[in-house]
Amino acid sequence: MTCSQQALLRKYGIRPVKRRGQNFLVDTNLARSIAQDVLKLGREVLELGAGAGALTTHLLDGADRVVCVEVDRKLCALLTTEFGEHPAFELIEGDLARLDWGGVLARTGDQPVVAGNLPYVLTSKVLFALAEYRRQVGGAVFMVQKEVAERMAARPGGKDYGILAVVLGSVFEIAVVRSVPATVFWPRPEVASAIVRLLPGPAWEDEEFQWFVRTVKLMFGQRRKKLRTQLKSHFNLDAARVEAITASAEVDPDNRPEQIDRDGFRRLAAVLSVEAAP
Repeated sequence: MTCSQQALLRKYGIRPVKRRGQNFLVDTNLARSIAQDVLKLGREVLELGAGAGALTTHLLDGADRVVCVEVDRKLCALLTTEFGEHPAFELIEGDLARLDWGGVLARTGDQPVVAGNLPYVLTSKVLFALAEYRRQVGGAVFMVQKEVAERMAARPGGKDYGILAVVLGSVFEIAVVRSVPATVFWPRPEVASAIVRLLPGPAWEDEEFQWFVRTVKLMFGQRRKKLRTQLKSHFNLDAARVEAITASAEVDPDNRPEQIDRDGFRRLAAVLSVEAAP
């Protein structure tokens, strides 16, 4: 691809679709840097929302395989014309909201790296899918809104610490790599963005992880209520059982969910799965 992103989009008569939250990355140097971050993690890449190929072109410089997912038909035509002859390139015309994650990941390779500029409305859906299919993923590099990056990397005790930080941070090591100004996009969004890197973290058995996620979501559903109160109401426990369970899990029953770290939630979920499962 020899012309700029904006020139390429003009060439194909493509304009951003607001309802899809399309903001095209037009900074070549940043796109190249993101591609380098991705390729450090692996040479088989699943790119989500490939757009006009700003990242794709640089991924193909070093990857063994790049499978791109894009829902916009005009952009799919652009990608096919520009990259269709490249032996490492494959396009899947599909919607991230209804993606067959297991199938697409297996089609891309053995634990591929997942990358992309995630649309805000689908960010959480993609990230939780990544947690569910963690065994099939070798890592990820995403561009997300800055507020989402802060929630992903949040620590216990702050307002940003919630379900996303606990669940995602329990299966991945999360790092905010760099901030991204609105000026690198066309059209310019009203918010800043950030690049986040996810590396595979602790191992989980599927049943344990499912119970853990259920517990975390249950507790953060009433994040201002103390653990003691929630355990009584959600699991119909008396005061003595609450004390015994929290002591076994080494968590303070007078803490609120936002004060409990990921390991604490894991211990608590493990004890509850034995002591209080319906």
